[in-house]
Amino acid sequence: QRTTGRFFDDGEKRAIYLGSFSVNDEKAKPYGSGAESDQVGYAFRNSATEWRIEFPAPYYESKLDIMEFKR
Repeated sequence: QRTTGRFFDDGEKRAIYLGSFSVNDEKAKPYGSGAESDQVGYAFRNSATEWRIEFPAPYYESKLDIMEFKR
């Protein structure tokens, strides 16, 4: 599973992520292509080496997806 997108400032404490979901070697569709591939999330910096994106109400499987990035 992959995501491709952009971050937009939303104040000092978070950013908004707009992106597109893809699987395996499938090419990501542009954001705005539809609910099955579009992703919207809030990005937070947890520390100097950690970020977290929360995706509320994703299209598939769950009520909340969380993606964490750690060095």
